Amino acid sequence: MVKCALISGKGMGMMHGGNFHNHANAKVVAICDMDPELRQKAEAEFQVPGYESIDQLLSNCDVDLMLLIVNETRRIPPLRQLLAAGQNVFTEKPLCGLEGQFRLREADAAIAAPAILEWRDSGLKFGIDFNYRFMHHFQKLHQDVAEDQLGEIQMVRARAHFNCWSHVIDQILWSMGRPEWVSVVGDSEQKGGWQRMIHMKWANGAIGTLDGTNTWGMEYPLGVMIVGDRHYAEAWGLDGSYRRCKANSSEVEELWEAEEGKPEMPKSFVRMADGVIQSILKDQPFPADGEAAWNELLFEAAVYRSAGNSGERVWLKDVETSAMSSA
Repeated sequence: MVKCALISGKGMGMMHGGNFHNHANAKVVAICDMDPELRQKAEAEFQVPGYESIDQLLSNCDVDLMLLIVNETRRIPPLRQLLAAGQNVFTEKPLCGLEGQFRLREADAAIAAPAILEWRDSGLKFGIDFNYRFMHHFQKLHQDVAEDQLGEIQMVRARAHFNCWSHVIDQILWSMGRPEWVSVVGDSEQKGGWQRMIHMKWANGAIGTLDGTNTWGMEYPLGVMIVGDRHYAEAWGLDGSYRRCKANSSEVEELWEAEEGKPEMPKSFVRMADGVIQSILKDQPFPADGEAAWNELLFEAAVYRSAGNSGERVWLKDVETSAMSSA
């Protein structure tokens, strides 16, 4: 049985806590929240003791996993505290964003870098909730690349509403790895979620584009197409839609859509909880581990630098060197 402590009594915390608590091989055994009202509500929901600080939680509770579901504006200090205390940690995305998840900056990577270095040296398990990896249509797209169904990859085309922004970046990186460089059109000082158009290139010669905005509708809030020299495939939306076609053709080889009334999005959270629990039981890395969390943040840091320098090509390795040198 995987014993979990939930740090957060708010909505996302309660949702994640419920997914772990309802699993046959896991239970939430303690709650931590500084807000008395939220803490009491969570205590009642899970019928477990609650603590007002992480210090109290660590002093009174022996668990296998900390569910750190706090806001990205204040995620790094408690993460470092938990790692220093020898705790496995699962958290929300993105890893760090002092101005919120729509406005990640290069400074956020510098703030997060010490935590990543400490995790790498710890031997502990650390992961992030890139739950779209458990949506069937995105899994099929990833498998197409992993199993060489598409041939030599030529191009990636993606777009996302900012509510799905961290996830669409992770989808690209999950299947394609980190690009060498990015070049960005957009005003990083624009208020709110600044509109951006990103060009990128990988070491193997593949090129890609990613557009982000809050201004289009939510029928298909994100989508990714990967084009190879034999086939191309695409996955769209939160309900779930996928197709693979022959290159230079509209001939469909495979088509999949979620059943009506059974969207993939809600189920992906439950599947992620199961994946994390199974990773602990089998002593394996989490489905989206600390490297996935770091790579997404590093990508965004490079995007921010490029936009602030009139779209110049920014090499991710240079941004990483800068962030790590300040750690």
